[in-house]
Amino acid sequence: MSRHEPGDTRSRIIETARELFTAQTYRAASMRDIAERVGITKPTLYHHFRSKSEILANLVGPPIAQLEATVDDAAARLTQVEIRQHVLGGCLDVMLAHREIMAMLLRDASVYGEETTEVMSRMVAIVNRAIDLLAGPNPDWRRRVRAAQAFAAATDPVSQFADVPVDDLRAELLRGASAILDPEPID
Repeated sequence: MSRHEPGDTRSRIIETARELFTAQTYRAASMRDIAERVGITKPTLYHHFRSKSEILANLVGPPIAQLEATVDDAAARLTQVEIRQHVLGGCLDVMLAHREIMAMLLRDASVYGEETTEVMSRMVAIVNRAIDLLAGPNPDWRRRVRAAQAFAAATDPVSQFADVPVDDLRAELLRGASAILDPEPID
C-alpha cells in the first residue's frame, strides 16, 4: 500500500465523496462509505472533516467561488452586451469545467437540507445576481423572466449532454440563451 501525505488524504476524501455523491446522491452516501472507499477508518475521516456537509462545502466551494468571481467581474462591465457575454459565457465555462459537481447541485434534491443551507443559499444568491445582471437596469417583469429563462437555458443542460464536445455544447447553449434574451417579435 502506498503512503499518502495528510493533505493528500483530504483530497482523496473529497474526490471519493464527489464520486459517491454523484453516483448515489448526497443523502445516500454515508461517512462510512466514504471512509471505506478511501481506505481509512471512520474516526480518521472525522479527524479531517467534522461532517458530510463539511465535505460537501469543500467539494462545491471552489466552483461556487469561481461562479461568484465571474458574476462579480460581470457587474464591473460597462455595457449590457459585455455583461451578458461575461455572465452567460463565464458561468457556463465554470459549469462545464465542473460538470459533475454542477449536476449534483442542479439535480440532487438531497443536497438541499438544513445542514447545507449556507452553501446552497450562497449558490442561489449567485444565480439570482447573475439573473439580475442579465435582466439589465430597470427591467420589467417580462425582461426578468427572460433573464431567468436564459440563464437556465445556458446552464441547466450542462450535465445532460456529457457526450457532446465542450466547445460545441457551449456554443449551442449560448445561442439558445441569446435567442431567449432577444426574441423575434411574434405577430
